[in-house]
Amino acid sequence: MIKEQKLFSKFKMYQVSEMTPEDRVVLVDNHGIPNELIDYAIDPYESARMEYDDINRYNLMIFDIVTPTSNRATTEPISFLYTIDQSVLYLFTRKETNYAINHLMKLAETQLAQPIDLILGLTESLSSEFMKSILTINRKRLSIQSTIKSTKPTQPAINQLMSLQTDLIYLINSLQTDHALLNTLQMHDRQHLNTKQLERIDDVAVELQQALDTGKLSQEVTSSVANAFDNVANANLNWTMKLLTVSSIVLTMPTIVSGFFGQNVALPFTHAAGGWLYTVIITIILMVIITMILWHFGFFKK
Repeated sequence: MIKEQKLFSKFKMYQVSEMTPEDRVVLVDNHGIPNELIDYAIDPYESARMEYDDINRYNLMIFDIVTPTSNRATTEPISFLYTIDQSVLYLFTRKETNYAINHLMKLAETQLAQPIDLILGLTESLSSEFMKSILTINRKRLSIQSTIKSTKPTQPAINQLMSLQTDLIYLINSLQTDHALLNTLQMHDRQHLNTKQLERIDDVAVELQQALDTGKLSQEVTSSVANAFDNVANANLNWTMKLLTVSSIVLTMPTIVSGFFGQNVALPFTHAAGGWLYTVIITIILMVIITMILWHFGFFKK
């Protein structure tokens, strides 16, 4: 769907959401946008970057944003396609990234002279979502972390921890590529940007860097918690195996005693009236002795 957003008087803006084949025909035939740029703009797996098409006089910015509702990844790109003369802007979104329009509406009250002003304002607003997501991950991790001290690690908790690690990988990668994108924009378009726009790029870059530093720290802590889970799980497994081994040693005594007295030879207590009772007593004594020896050498300590 192609929708013109009549929010800004100094340039035209179109929102392209869930693009259909008919929409592509309109963009190519009526707006003169190359198919190649459209393919880049709608690709949900495209990396954040700048694409300059001097022949057709279009610039394409692909910017990663947080997508909590996505089944593909924690972050997905949105695309800004604008003419070099700053007269027309196209915003490409999908169902998972449509919430960017809510941020866009907040910028409608400000006086924006060029599409690049809107792009920088929107990227700055959307960049704050990275920090919120990282802080949410930290809260979830603290909840999982507390289970290590109170209970044994459970499979659901371990699965949640793995999910948090995956989310952090996506977030950190997107933060790095978004930051590199801003550096490319600043270096390539420095002559075409005014002082205020360059300062805005620096502000967005600083916010992304802060989120990146926080994300890396969160990733290290989450990895430490995951290692702690592994250590606890291994310790529990070792204790279980040790307990089974010790139990098998102690329970070997009845087999040894019964097998010894079951031989077809003359042994003490063999023909006594209460011979079976003597074998039981001998078995218990040997089991107690073995248990005391194992206890003395710390085999029952966890």
